[in-house]
Parts: sequence; structure tokens; C-alpha cells
Amino acid sequence: MATKKIAKSADAAPIQPPAVPAGAPLRILHVASEMVPFSKTGGLADVVAALPAALVRLGHDARVVVPCYRKTYLVAERLGVTWLAKPLVIEAGGIDHLVGVGVVMHQGVTVYLMACNELFDREGIYGPSPSHDYDDNARRYAVLAKAALALPGAVNWFPHVVHAHDWQAGLVPVLLERGFNRMLPATRSVFSIHNIAYQGGFPPADMRLAGLDPWLFNPMQCEHFGRFNWLKSGIAFATRVTTVSRRYAAEIQDPAFAYTMDAVIAHHRYKLDGITNGIDPMEWDPARDAHISTHFHAGDLAGKQACKQALRTHCSLVQAPDTALAVVVSRLVEQKGIDLILDAVEPYILAGRMQLAVLGAGDLHLEHRLYALQQRHPGWVYAWYGYNEPLAHQFIAGGDLFLMPSRTEPCGLTQMYAMRYGTLPLVRYTGGLADTVTDVTTPGGTGFTFGPVDGGHFSAVLDRALGLYRHFPAEWRAAQLRAMAEDNSWDKAGADYVQLYRGISVPA
Repeated sequence: MATKKIAKSADAAPIQPPAVPAGAPLRILHVASEMVPFSKTGGLADVVAALPAALVRLGHDARVVVPCYRKTYLVAERLGVTWLAKPLVIEAGGIDHLVGVGVVMHQGVTVYLMACNELFDREGIYGPSPSHDYDDNARRYAVLAKAALALPGAVNWFPHVVHAHDWQAGLVPVLLERGFNRMLPATRSVFSIHNIAYQGGFPPADMRLAGLDPWLFNPMQCEHFGRFNWLKSGIAFATRVTTVSRRYAAEIQDPAFAYTMDAVIAHHRYKLDGITNGIDPMEWDPARDAHISTHFHAGDLAGKQACKQALRTHCSLVQAPDTALAVVVSRLVEQKGIDLILDAVEPYILAGRMQLAVLGAGDLHLEHRLYALQQRHPGWVYAWYGYNEPLAHQFIAGGDLFLMPSRTEPCGLTQMYAMRYGTLPLVRYTGGLADTVTDVTTPGGTGFTFGPVDGGHFSAVLDRALGLYRHFPAEWRAAQLRAMAEDNSWDKAGADYVQLYRGISVPA
């Protein structure tokens, strides 16, 4: 037997394949470890909320499976969650877990919350702190994958495509292909790589949690440098693999970007697509944003100036009329180029050319450096350590310049948020940043870009941006209007995904 039958709902006899007549609506089940507003550590949560909503707007039936963490319960109750009468029974490593299924609607999307208190009712999502993972993450997300595939029989809804996101859902394509649920004989899978640096590597013994044959632990399938690698497993077994931007799909075939996965990606590149993420135009709209002090739009930017003054007041920054306010909303890690910012900005602050406001958390040594910078320049540097959704909107609305000099960036969303608010992004030319931001020196430019990762190149582009802000206000305003006019909505990206799904679904 290829796999152990673990969920009682998987024991039913096979049904007919879910045929898709040409042009008919698709049924897509997304499986992920986080989703706004139920849980969030990064951009994955935004994508898992926005993409299914876009698919629903396009006329398809997209649903989502996510864990019910401790903080998820409060959001679920506020949205009117209902619970299935019978829990799923999911076995992992010889232990049965009862998984309650909460059903809630969010932006027209049916969301299934998988509640297993011994696994998910914890303060943190992946660990007690950003730098420490829970020891039983393999068990936690193995149960999530099995529960997601057992769910269709429990709710009598059978997807044409299961779309798994990142390593936490990496077992979904494996279990689907190995016949875990015989009620899904023709359901295809899509596996999305949001960040190839995070791979989910576990000891080989954890194969038993998934009930997988030990012989799958080999270099062509689940094994990677002696570990049971969930990202590789998802890539190997999925029908199609996507990345979150076109350029990132090319970059991860290069050893410099692939984090040891370049050979794996090269072997499976025949099924690799890059579809650049979008943003939610309703959630991020300066004309109706509930989190900002004054609304504005491209035809009247007076409200943006009011937002800048309000942000300065909130951050106790000096109201300096000719000084650019540069903002950062990011994880404070070197991958995001935070060290480049800290190395470069002090001379511009001392010269009165810029102020800096930072929202984020991450590596302690970078937080300490930022704190020291703030102490040296009160009224010119501000930092909020942690994540605050309303404050993120206020930063992006009130800033003049958005700093995002990432060393690597699979896609990035905040640079697109910034453009929608007329806050010009300064980015490194990599991944999704290259796909979405063009330099103002080119026709139609919407921001500032640089290439090599070093302080000299970053300082040069920062100096160029600050010079344009102070000395050429008309050109700055024109770039703002071009940025605000960009269409980075999920409806556009959603249509690309529909085409991908149709290409792999069983035809009528």
C-alpha cells in the first residue's frame, strides 16, 4: 500500500473525476499556514486572502484551508464562524488528532479553519519567537495537509485543483498524488513558492507523520541533503509549480538565489511558471482607507500632505517642510537590506535632507542599531518594533519615499502598496521588485532602482531620490501620478491563475 489511510473521510469509494466543461467555473481549494485577517507573519497571509477573493470575483468557487491558531478564534467569532458537527480524525505517527472544522465567510470566500488545540492553540504561529520554531512543526503541518485533503468528503465539495502555498503545505501535492484521499482521483495540484529560502527540513523519521513510503526518501523526491524537505517534496509531486513573480522564477534557477534548490528547480522547470502577485485594491486605497487621517487621490494630493503631517506628529518627528520622509515597513533582517539603510542614512539625516520612520521587527542586532540611530537623532528617526496593521497604512500614506533595498525579493507587496499611495519606492532590481517598479530615468518610471548590493550603489540612488524630491517637485509629482495609476490588482493576476488551472484540470 502506497500510503496509510489516515482520515476516516478518506475511506469512501472513488467518485467520478471532477470534469470541467469549457468555460465553466472552477473549484479551487487553497491550503496555507496563514491568511489575513486570521493570522499573519508576512506577505503570504495577504496573498492567501487576496487571490481566492479575486478568483471569486472572476466567477469561480475558491475556498481556503488554514489552521485555527489561538488568536484566530477571536477573529472567527467576530465574523460569525459555524462549526461542523463532526470533527475530522487525522492520524499522524500513530496518534489520532481530532480536528474541528470552522466555516466562515470572508470577502466572499469560504474559509475552513482547522482547529486542533494541542497543535495550533499557541501564542505563536511557527514558534514562540521569530527566531525559534516549535519542535513539532512537522506534526502540526502534516495534520493540516491531511485534514485539508480529508475535508472535501466531509463537506461534499470536490475541487478541480488544490493550490498549496509554501513549505507548510508542501505535503499536500505529495499526499494527493500518492492517493491519500480516493475521493479526489483527478484533482490536480499547484504548489506556490513564496520564498525559496524557507524550505521546511525535518529528520527522515518524520516521513511516518505523513504515512509516506520510506522509499520516497530519495534525491529525486523528498530527500534533500539528508533531510525530509517539504519544499522539495511539493515541487517534485505538484502538477504545476509557481513563483510569486516572473523574474523570481528565473532567479531561483541560479545557485546565487536558489538556496541549494537550483538543481531541483532545473529538473522541474518544465512545469514552472512565474505569476507576479497583485494587491487588494479595496484594502489599499487612499481614497477610502479607514486607517489614515485624511483621504486623497491622484487628482488631489492635499490629503497626502495631511497624512504626512499626521505621521510626523504621531512619530514625534520635526515638521520640516523641505525634508523628505522616508519610511520602511519590513522585517528587520539583512535579506531586506536593512543594514544598507542603517549604513547609509545618517549623513542625509544630519544634512536635514531626510527623516526616517521604521515599522518592523526581526534580528536583534539590527533592532539595536536602529534604536541607537533613533537615540542619536530624536525628531528625525522613529522606530516601532513589531507589526501594527493600522500604523502600516499610516506609514505608507504619509511617507514620501518607501525604502525596500532587498537583497532578494520573491515578489514583495509593500512596494505596490506604496505606489498606490503616491509614496515612491526605492528598491533593488531583483525578483518582483524588478517586475513592478521602473526607474524614473526611464519613460513611465514609478520609483528608483539600483543593482549591486553595496553601500555605494544604495547611497547613490538614495541621493538621487532625495535630490529629485527637493529640487524637482514637478518631476516628483509626475512620478507619483504614474505610480498611483499602475494596475497591480489581483484581478489581473487572478486571470493568469485561472488560465493555469484550466490548463491542468480534467476536461469534460
